[in-house]
Amino acid sequence: MFILTNITKWVDQRDSTKRSHKRDIAMVGYRTFLINPNRIVDLVDTSTLVVTSSHFRFSDNHRDRREGTSYVICGSSAAQIESAHNTAFFSKFVTLPFCPKNDPTKTTVDTMLDVDDIAYFDAYNDPDYSNFCWCVYNRKAFKRIEQLVALSIEEAEDILETGTTSTTTTSTDRQ
Repeated sequence: MFILTNITKWVDQRDSTKRSHKRDIAMVGYRTFLINPNRIVDLVDTSTLVVTSSHFRFSDNHRDRREGTSYVICGSSAAQIESAHNTAFFSKFVTLPFCPKNDPTKTTVDTMLDVDDIAYFDAYNDPDYSNFCWCVYNRKAFKRIEQLVALSIEEAEDILETGTTSTTTTSTDRQ
């Protein structure tokens, strides 16, 4: 199962300034991600009596041994991450309403993905489309894809956990 957590620091060689942006850290102190715990290694619990936190290495592409790992600090304990890792997915596949060409105004297309291919979900920062998020996943070994999904992060978490959202949404497939 994926884990919804607040990331305070995400450092890598690719695009870490985009992941936990300075504006998010300055405004609220974190950025919320829905991450796949199957890509976490070297998990260390840094929780205290007052603050729950941990840090770990995260692999965006677990199939490519040349891909380096990112250093992540989050607001979840190692026990919470381990529990999410040990919980089975509702299904091996998930169907998500993708926005063609990452345009939230277009009619969504339901697309099925293997949950193991998904690295994480990130909020879509547009106040007009607050119920959208980015899905970052890998196709084959080397193709990294960022796709806009017509779901909030919480709705994506519901679909991954139960196969359905707690709210009703409608999408139309294009022929």
